[in-house]
Amino acid sequence: MNHILYATDKNYCEVCAVSLYSLLKNFSGKALIHIIESNLEDKKEDLISVAKMFNQEIDFISIDEISKRLIDNNIPPYRGGYSPYARFFISDYVNEGKILYLDCDILITSDIASLFEFDLKGNPMGAVIDQCSSYANYLIGNNRKDIYYNSGVLLLDSAKCREVSFPQKFLDTVKTIDLSNTFLGADQDIMNVAFYNQISTLPVTYNMMYTTRTFSGKNCYRLASKNPATYYPEEEFDEARKNPVVIHFAGGGKYQPWREEGVSFSKKEASMWASTYEELYPNGKYSSILSKKEGSKPPKFPTLHSLVKGFLRNVRLIPKLIKAKI
Repeated sequence: MNHILYATDKNYCEVCAVSLYSLLKNFSGKALIHIIESNLEDKKEDLISVAKMFNQEIDFISIDEISKRLIDNNIPPYRGGYSPYARFFISDYVNEGKILYLDCDILITSDIASLFEFDLKGNPMGAVIDQCSSYANYLIGNNRKDIYYNSGVLLLDSAKCREVSFPQKFLDTVKTIDLSNTFLGADQDIMNVAFYNQISTLPVTYNMMYTTRTFSGKNCYRLASKNPATYYPEEEFDEARKNPVVIHFAGGGKYQPWREEGVSFSKKEASMWASTYEELYPNGKYSSILSKKEGSKPPKFPTLHSLVKGFLRNVRLIPKLIKAKI
C-alpha cells in the first residue's frame, strides 16, 4: 500500500483541502491518506468530504504525541506550532510502502501515481533541489556546493526510514543546529543536515516553485548561484516549465493566491489554483480567503525584480553568514 501525507491545522485546512482535491482528481492509483492534524475541529469534515468524492480514506493522526516528543527534547515551536516538523515522524505510524508527503501550498496538475515507482537508490527519501541560493549551505555547516533540498515534497521509504531511525535522527540533529541562524526554515535546514547524502534527487517537475516556473535554466542558475552540476539540466527546466506536475506556492504571501496580497505576478498559476478552489467550493464557502488588496500589480520587469530581491536578501544574509563561520 502506498500512502499520501499532509500536515495541517484549522487555519490552513481549506488550502490543504484544495491541494488534496487537485491530487485525487488526477490520481489513478489507490493510496491511504494520512493527515497529521492540529486542532482541526469541525473543519475535519472538509477533508473527509474530499476523500469521499474519490472513494479514498483518511487516517487522522493527532499531532499531540509528536509535539510532546519535541517539547521533551527542548525544541521550540516553529511558526507558532509543531506542524512543520510532523512529517519527519510519519514512519512511527506507517510501517510499509512509500509515503508521499506534500505541503498544503501545493497544486497537482496531473497524475502523480507514477512517482511512487521512483527508485530511491537505497535512501530513506527523495526530494527536489531547492530554488534558493547556495549560500543556505553555509548556515547549516555544509559546503556551498552541496545540494540543498526543499522539504515541501518528500517521497519516503517507510522501511528505510525505520532502519535509519528517521525520527530520532531528526531529533538528535535539531540539538546541533542554531535555529536562530537558519535560512529558509528550521524544518528544511534540519532535514538537509540530518540526512546529508541520504536524499535522492527527484525530477524538478514534482516541485515547481516560483523561480523554476518563471525563468529559463540560465536565469535560474544566476538567481540561485548554482550551475547544472549542483542543480538540474537546462533542458529539464524547460520541459518541466511547459507542464509542471506539482506547482508549489512557496516563498511567502506574494506567491500564494489564497492570501490577502494574492499572487503578485504568477497569474496563470494563481488562476489554476482559484479555479480548483471554485470546483471544490462552488458556493464560495470560504471566499474570504480569496480576498485581495486593491492596487496589487505585477512588477513591470519581473526578472530584474527577482534579481534585485535576491541581491538584497543576500545582503541581509551577511550577518548570519559571519555568525555561521565563527
